[in-house]
Amino acid sequence: MQQDLQQLKLLSIFYYIWGGLACLGAVVGAISLFVAAAAMSSLPSSSSEDAQTQAFMGPFFIVMGIVLLILGLIYGILAIMAGGKFKKHQGGYVFCLVVSIITCITSFPIGTALGIYAIVILMRPTVKALFRGEALPGMPQTAAIPPVS
Repeated sequence: MQQDLQQLKLLSIFYYIWGGLACLGAVVGAISLFVAAAAMSSLPSSSSEDAQTQAFMGPFFIVMGIVLLILGLIYGILAIMAGGKFKKHQGGYVFCLVVSIITCITSFPIGTALGIYAIVILMRPTVKALFRGEALPGMPQTAAIPPVS
């Protein structure tokens, strides 16, 4: 049981870090696409086809940068939220499972390893019971203590 709590704490730390890296990657990727759009617009064109291509590619890079930024920030925030739910292990079991699956799919190879690790931990009956708020054998009861008069 103590091992489950330690592994949930580790998952919490990993998902906080992973979410922060996802947000940072989204910002850096968007900035690089914005720089590419600026570079495309400043290149001299030798023909009308080049001018048309440049006229299309500049806005295309800007739109892709905005989409990358939004999706990356959403994913990063979701990963950070999952880290919080792993830490508190109160409710959010399905949320953590879904974020772990998304992490498996979108972030090969490190994210895949992290997502599989999270899924393996989340499939344990004791962890499911922790997320449901059930008292488990070997854990102290969290009953309310009556006030002292």
